[in-house]
Amino acid sequence: MLSQEKTEGYYYKKVTKPQSSQDLIEGYRYYKNVKEESKQEQDTTALVYALNMITISQMGIGAYYDAESSAVEALETMDNYNGDPATIKANRKSAYANLSIIYNNLEKRQEAIGRFKDALAFAENAKDSSNLYNNIGASYAQKKDYANANTHFKLAYERITTTTDTLSKAIVLDNWGATQAKLNNPDGFNNLKIALRLKKRIKAQSYLYSSYKHLSEYYKDLGEEEISRMYADSGLTVAEKYSAQYRQDALYNKLSLNSDPDLTAYLKLNDSIAIAKLLNENKYASAKYNLNIEKEEKERALLQSAVAKSKTRTYQFIVILIIIAATSLLIILIIRHRKKQIEQVYITETRISKRVHDEVANDIYRIMVKLQTSPTEVGYLMDDLDRIYNKTRDISRENNMINVAGDFRQLLNDLFLSYKSPTLNIITKYDGQLQWDEVSDLKKMTIYRVLQELITNTKKHSQAGIALIDFSKTGKKIAILYKDNGEGGMLKSKNGLQNVETRIEALNGTITFNSEANKGFTALITI
Repeated sequence: MLSQEKTEGYYYKKVTKPQSSQDLIEGYRYYKNVKEESKQEQDTTALVYALNMITISQMGIGAYYDAESSAVEALETMDNYNGDPATIKANRKSAYANLSIIYNNLEKRQEAIGRFKDALAFAENAKDSSNLYNNIGASYAQKKDYANANTHFKLAYERITTTTDTLSKAIVLDNWGATQAKLNNPDGFNNLKIALRLKKRIKAQSYLYSSYKHLSEYYKDLGEEEISRMYADSGLTVAEKYSAQYRQDALYNKLSLNSDPDLTAYLKLNDSIAIAKLLNENKYASAKYNLNIEKEEKERALLQSAVAKSKTRTYQFIVILIIIAATSLLIILIIRHRKKQIEQVYITETRISKRVHDEVANDIYRIMVKLQTSPTEVGYLMDDLDRIYNKTRDISRENNMINVAGDFRQLLNDLFLSYKSPTLNIITKYDGQLQWDEVSDLKKMTIYRVLQELITNTKKHSQAGIALIDFSKTGKKIAILYKDNGEGGMLKSKNGLQNVETRIEALNGTITFNSEANKGFTALITI
């Protein structure tokens, strides 16, 4: 039950003005529920609005392919809807603008510019037009076409000066100033400073990062490395409070200031590889949407008569096959499930019993001895009891029930967020071919528990600062590469790793471990 404060406006702010990645996740979950409720109630207006908000939250999290699919779904929904023209117009503008931002992040600049121009046709006021011209200018700037970028930023600023929106003015001035600086226009530096001052005045904390980044680039181009590094550090401080995506970008900017030629070469190579991978993995959801409109019209006429003639016989045959297949499958699954359930219960009970005995019972015994020998040392006993409480809480968390039937990618993200701390950052990479909806619940449960065990091992034993989890798919096999930059050396927590091996082998999968001194820990899982 939502509290009175948590109205629709509360979640709208979480998505449109997030202060952290957790805000975006909270907003995403809310609008995902709104989407499902709207489908059940056949409320198309609410459905399209929810899809646009989901798209924005997914973009903020960095899930660009998912965001592209959501934006395309919004456009497809509006194609078959005859609702209020003004509402449809506003929602189409939002969907096109969202697609443009997505394409910019996927390095598809020209397509981004095209979608922004589509959105411009639906602009309702000066602020709308200014925002879209600003985004078109940003796309040209990312293409290093600074002349076109300057033209569009100027158009954006001319329109926003007629409003009282200080934040929008600051955003446009920041982008325009960065472009003017690239064109050696002395007004560029002044606009950058004005933009930063305006953002600070209205306390737009989440927007400070772009100003610090642009000023760092400005001084870097002038050869003022010390000042450039100072602004890069300020940008990193802001980014760490906002989102993992901003933090990654801020770290990259800071590294790029290093004069080490090997590091510079590595960053350029890494950029090339990342861009190539993005382009290669793109699912072209928007292109499919445009092509499907024409394809559906042609196929509908061709298939209509054939489907009418054979529909009854086909349905009867399919129903019979489904009944036979479902009955057979149900019997097989019941037998397998019962066997695995018994085995898993035994393994789980044995493991929990051993942990309770080794970690909790022994500690309690030591406290009893202390009470007998030093009954007045209450402070030390409270510390010991606190450690025992933490151990029992960890055991409970690692063995509680989990629901893998819903959004499994989000479930994994929640798991990783629960382990993140100032001393441990978890980075994930996803192959565009991997679709969790196609993976069985048993595999997803195993993957969840295995990753939980590996991260626990890293956090407790390795002294690592970063853990990388790379998901990919080849054919029908899922591959997961887990790496940390910890101490390495002899493998830690052998009981935990034995559990991991047992879980993977139960699915006829493979897992290999590698741990060398000062080279961290690596596990390669194939299921």
